[in-house]
Amino acid sequence: MKTVRRLFFGVLLGCVLCAGAAHAAVGDYILKGGKAFRVDGGKETPLKDCEVQMADTEAGPWAWILIDPAQSDEMKGSKGGIYFFRGKENAPAGFLPVKEEAVSCRVTFSPSGEKLLVSWGMEYIRHLSLYFIDKGKGFVRKAAFDAAGHPLWVDPHRFVLNAVNIGKGPRVKGRFDVWWSSVVLYDSVENERIVLKQATATEDYTVNGCDTENGTLDVLKSSVKNAKDWEDETKVKDTELKIPVPAAG
Repeated sequence: MKTVRRLFFGVLLGCVLCAGAAHAAVGDYILKGGKAFRVDGGKETPLKDCEVQMADTEAGPWAWILIDPAQSDEMKGSKGGIYFFRGKENAPAGFLPVKEEAVSCRVTFSPSGEKLLVSWGMEYIRHLSLYFIDKGKGFVRKAAFDAAGHPLWVDPHRFVLNAVNIGKGPRVKGRFDVWWSSVVLYDSVENERIVLKQATATEDYTVNGCDTENGTLDVLKSSVKNAKDWEDETKVKDTELKIPVPAAG
Protein backbone atom coordinates (compact mmCIF):
# COMPACT_ATOMS: atom_id res chain seq x y z
CA MET A 1 0.00 0.00 0.00
CA LYS A 2 1.25 3.46 -0.79
CA THR A 3 3.10 5.23 2.01
CA VAL A 4 0.80 8.24 1.96
CA ARG A 5 -2.04 5.97 3.08
CA ARG A 6 -0.14 4.05 5.72
CA LEU A 7 -0.78 4.91 9.32
CA PHE A 8 0.71 2.89 12.15
CA PHE A 9 -0.29 3.10 15.77
CA GLY A 10 3.12 3.64 17.34
CA VAL A 11 4.02 4.26 20.94
CA LEU A 12 3.44 7.94 21.69
CA LEU A 13 6.29 9.46 23.61
CA GLY A 14 5.73 11.86 26.50
CA CYS A 15 7.85 14.97 26.76
CA VAL A 16 7.87 18.44 28.29
CA LEU A 17 9.51 21.51 26.82
CA CYS A 18 11.44 23.69 29.26
CA ALA A 19 13.33 26.95 29.04
CA GLY A 20 17.06 26.44 28.49
CA ALA A 21 19.84 27.81 30.66
CA ALA A 22 21.64 30.93 29.50
CA HIS A 23 25.01 29.14 29.52
CA ALA A 24 26.07 25.60 28.73
CA ALA A 25 26.85 23.41 31.75
CA VAL A 26 28.69 20.14 32.20
CA GLY A 27 26.95 17.49 30.13
CA ASP A 28 25.26 20.07 27.90
CA TYR A 29 25.80 20.71 24.21
CA ILE A 30 26.89 23.79 22.28
CA LEU A 31 27.20 24.83 18.64
CA LYS A 32 30.31 26.28 17.03
CA GLY A 33 30.87 26.90 13.34
CA GLY A 34 27.74 24.98 12.46
CA LYS A 35 28.87 21.88 14.35
CA ALA A 36 27.69 20.38 17.64
CA PHE A 37 29.98 19.80 20.62
CA ARG A 38 29.42 18.04 23.90
CA VAL A 39 30.65 19.88 26.99
CA ASP A 40 31.83 17.49 29.68
CA GLY A 41 34.26 18.29 32.48
CA GLY A 42 35.21 21.52 30.76
CA LYS A 43 36.16 19.65 27.58
CA GLU A 44 34.40 20.34 24.28
CA THR A 45 34.16 17.23 22.11
CA PRO A 46 32.81 17.45 18.53
CA LEU A 47 29.94 15.09 17.73
CA LYS A 48 30.31 12.96 14.62
CA ASP A 49 26.80 11.50 14.63
CA CYS A 50 24.79 14.66 15.19
CA GLU A 51 23.22 16.80 12.48
CA VAL A 52 22.65 20.47 13.23
CA GLN A 53 19.23 21.51 11.91
CA MET A 54 18.38 25.14 11.25
CA ALA A 55 15.47 27.43 10.39
CA ASP A 56 15.49 31.08 9.30
CA THR A 57 12.51 32.98 10.66
CA GLU A 58 11.35 36.57 10.93
CA ALA A 59 12.48 36.48 14.57
CA GLY A 60 15.97 35.40 13.53
CA PRO A 61 17.69 32.05 13.06
CA TRP A 62 17.00 28.97 15.18
CA ALA A 63 19.04 25.78 15.38
CA TRP A 64 18.58 22.47 17.17
CA ILE A 65 20.12 19.04 17.59
CA LEU A 66 18.55 15.68 18.45
CA ILE A 67 20.38 13.81 21.20
CA ASP A 68 19.68 10.11 21.73
CA PRO A 69 22.14 8.45 24.15
CA ALA A 70 20.83 5.02 23.16
CA GLN A 71 21.85 5.53 19.55
CA SER A 72 25.38 6.90 19.97
CA ASP A 73 28.29 6.21 22.32
CA GLU A 74 29.39 9.85 22.16
CA MET A 75 26.06 10.89 23.71
CA LYS A 76 25.89 8.30 26.50
CA GLY A 77 25.25 9.61 29.99
CA SER A 78 23.49 12.79 28.84
CA LYS A 79 19.81 13.66 28.66
CA GLY A 80 18.09 12.61 25.48
CA GLY A 81 15.94 15.13 23.66
CA ILE A 82 16.04 18.28 21.55
CA TYR A 83 18.52 21.04 22.37
CA PHE A 84 17.59 24.46 20.95
CA PHE A 85 19.87 27.39 20.07
CA ARG A 86 18.97 30.89 18.95
CA GLY A 87 20.47 33.77 17.02
CA LYS A 88 23.72 34.10 15.12
CA GLU A 89 25.57 33.38 18.36
CA ASN A 90 23.77 30.03 18.76
CA ALA A 91 22.91 30.77 22.38
CA PRO A 92 21.28 27.83 24.25
CA ALA A 93 17.53 28.54 24.10
CA GLY A 94 15.63 25.52 25.38
CA PHE A 95 15.55 21.79 25.90
CA LEU A 96 12.88 19.22 25.14
CA PRO A 97 13.52 15.97 27.01
CA VAL A 98 12.26 12.88 25.18
CA LYS A 99 11.89 9.56 26.98
CA GLU A 100 13.06 7.50 24.03
CA GLU A 101 13.84 7.66 20.30
CA ALA A 102 14.71 11.34 20.21
CA VAL A 103 15.89 10.84 16.63
CA SER A 104 12.24 10.44 15.60
CA CYS A 105 11.44 14.04 16.57
CA ARG A 106 10.81 16.70 13.96
CA VAL A 107 10.68 20.44 14.61
CA THR A 108 8.86 22.92 12.35
CA PHE A 109 9.01 26.63 13.18
CA SER A 110 6.35 29.08 12.06
CA PRO A 111 7.48 31.73 9.54
CA SER A 112 7.42 34.33 12.33
CA GLY A 113 9.66 32.23 14.58
CA GLU A 114 7.24 32.76 17.47
CA LYS A 115 5.63 29.32 17.37
CA LEU A 116 6.78 25.81 16.66
CA LEU A 117 5.45 22.33 16.05
CA VAL A 118 7.17 19.26 17.47
CA SER A 119 6.19 15.78 16.34
CA TRP A 120 7.52 12.44 17.51
CA GLY A 121 6.65 8.78 17.48
CA MET A 122 6.65 6.01 14.92
CA GLU A 123 6.32 6.31 11.16
CA TYR A 124 2.57 6.17 10.63
CA ILE A 125 1.00 7.92 13.62
CA ARG A 126 2.86 10.72 15.34
CA HIS A 127 2.10 12.86 18.36
CA LEU A 128 2.12 16.52 17.37
CA SER A 129 2.37 19.43 19.81
CA LEU A 130 2.07 23.18 19.22
CA TYR A 131 4.19 25.51 21.36
CA PHE A 132 4.19 29.29 21.71
CA ILE A 133 7.58 30.89 22.42
CA ASP A 134 7.21 33.23 25.39
CA LYS A 135 10.14 35.45 26.45
CA GLY A 136 9.27 35.04 30.11
CA LYS A 137 7.90 31.50 30.27
CA GLY A 138 9.94 29.82 27.56
CA PHE A 139 8.10 27.30 25.42
CA VAL A 140 4.41 26.95 26.30
CA ARG A 141 2.42 23.98 25.00
CA LYS A 142 -0.91 25.08 23.53
CA ALA A 143 -2.39 22.15 21.63
CA ALA A 144 -1.82 18.49 20.76
CA PHE A 145 -2.89 16.24 17.91
CA ASP A 146 -2.59 12.68 16.60
CA ALA A 147 -1.28 13.07 13.08
CA ALA A 148 0.25 11.28 10.13
CA GLY A 149 3.20 12.68 8.21
CA HIS A 150 4.36 16.22 8.83
CA PRO A 151 2.39 19.47 9.31
CA LEU A 152 2.69 22.47 6.98
CA TRP A 153 2.49 26.13 8.01
CA VAL A 154 0.31 28.12 5.59
CA ASP A 155 0.97 31.49 7.30
CA PRO A 156 2.49 32.73 10.59
CA HIS A 157 -0.48 31.52 12.67
CA ARG A 158 -2.11 28.61 10.80
CA PHE A 159 -0.99 25.17 9.74
CA VAL A 160 -2.49 22.07 8.13
CA LEU A 161 -2.09 18.48 9.25
CA ASN A 162 -3.32 14.98 8.54
CA ALA A 163 -5.46 14.35 11.61
CA VAL A 164 -5.81 10.67 12.54
CA ASN A 165 -8.93 9.50 14.37
CA ILE A 166 -7.46 6.90 16.72
CA GLY A 167 -10.81 6.49 18.47
CA LYS A 168 -12.28 4.80 15.40
CA GLY A 169 -9.50 2.24 15.32
CA PRO A 170 -7.83 0.90 12.18
CA ARG A 171 -9.94 0.48 9.06
CA VAL A 172 -8.91 -3.16 8.79
CA LYS A 173 -9.04 -5.39 11.87
CA GLY A 174 -5.62 -6.58 12.96
CA ARG A 175 -3.76 -4.03 10.82
CA PHE A 176 -2.26 -0.78 12.00
CA ASP A 177 -1.37 0.86 8.70
CA VAL A 178 -4.84 1.97 7.56
CA TRP A 179 -6.57 4.62 9.68
CA TRP A 180 -9.14 7.40 9.27
CA SER A 181 -7.22 10.48 8.06
CA SER A 182 -8.70 13.96 7.54
CA VAL A 183 -7.08 17.21 6.41
CA VAL A 184 -7.40 19.79 9.19
CA LEU A 185 -6.48 23.48 9.30
CA TYR A 186 -5.60 24.79 12.77
CA ASP A 187 -5.77 28.49 13.64
CA SER A 188 -3.44 29.09 16.60
CA VAL A 189 -4.86 32.57 17.25
CA GLU A 190 -8.49 31.48 17.47
CA ASN A 191 -7.66 28.00 18.83
CA GLU A 192 -9.89 26.61 16.10
CA ARG A 193 -9.72 23.37 14.13
CA ILE A 194 -11.28 23.52 10.67
CA VAL A 195 -11.79 20.24 8.81
CA LEU A 196 -11.06 20.84 5.14
CA LYS A 197 -11.51 17.24 4.00
CA GLN A 198 -13.29 14.80 6.30
CA ALA A 199 -12.53 11.09 6.29
CA THR A 200 -15.55 8.85 5.75
CA ALA A 201 -16.11 5.10 5.75
CA THR A 202 -14.93 5.00 2.13
CA GLU A 203 -12.63 8.03 1.83
CA ASP A 204 -9.30 9.14 3.30
CA TYR A 205 -7.46 12.43 2.73
CA THR A 206 -3.77 13.32 3.03
CA VAL A 207 -2.19 16.74 2.47
CA ASN A 208 1.12 16.48 0.60
CA GLY A 209 2.05 20.09 -0.10
CA CYS A 210 1.11 23.75 0.10
CA ASP A 211 1.36 26.37 -2.64
CA THR A 212 1.44 29.59 -0.59
CA GLU A 213 1.67 31.76 -3.70
CA ASN A 214 -1.60 30.44 -5.12
CA GLY A 215 -3.18 29.67 -1.76
CA THR A 216 -3.85 25.99 -2.47
CA LEU A 217 -3.12 22.62 -0.89
CA ASP A 218 -2.09 19.44 -2.68
CA VAL A 219 -4.29 16.68 -1.29
CA LEU A 220 -4.44 12.97 -2.04
CA LYS A 221 -7.86 11.36 -1.85
CA SER A 222 -7.84 7.59 -1.28
CA SER A 223 -11.20 5.91 -1.77
CA VAL A 224 -12.98 2.57 -2.08
CA LYS A 225 -16.48 1.62 -3.22
CA ASN A 226 -17.24 -0.31 -0.03
CA ALA A 227 -15.66 -0.05 3.43
CA LYS A 228 -14.61 -3.70 3.33
CA ASP A 229 -12.51 -2.95 0.22
CA TRP A 230 -9.78 -1.31 2.36
CA GLU A 231 -8.54 -4.88 2.93
CA ASP A 232 -7.57 -5.14 -0.75
CA GLU A 233 -4.98 -2.62 -1.96
CA THR A 234 -5.98 -3.14 -5.58
CA LYS A 235 -9.45 -1.76 -4.81
CA VAL A 236 -8.13 1.51 -3.37
CA LYS A 237 -8.22 4.42 -5.83
CA ASP A 238 -5.98 7.50 -5.41
CA THR A 239 -6.96 10.90 -6.80
CA GLU A 240 -4.90 14.09 -6.61
CA LEU A 241 -6.80 17.22 -5.61
CA LYS A 242 -6.07 20.91 -5.21
CA ILE A 243 -8.14 22.67 -2.57
CA PRO A 244 -8.06 26.35 -1.55
CA VAL A 245 -6.69 27.50 1.78
CA PRO A 246 -9.51 29.39 3.56
CA ALA A 247 -8.89 33.07 4.16
CA ALA A 248 -7.81 33.95 7.69
CA GLY A 249 -10.62 35.20 9.88
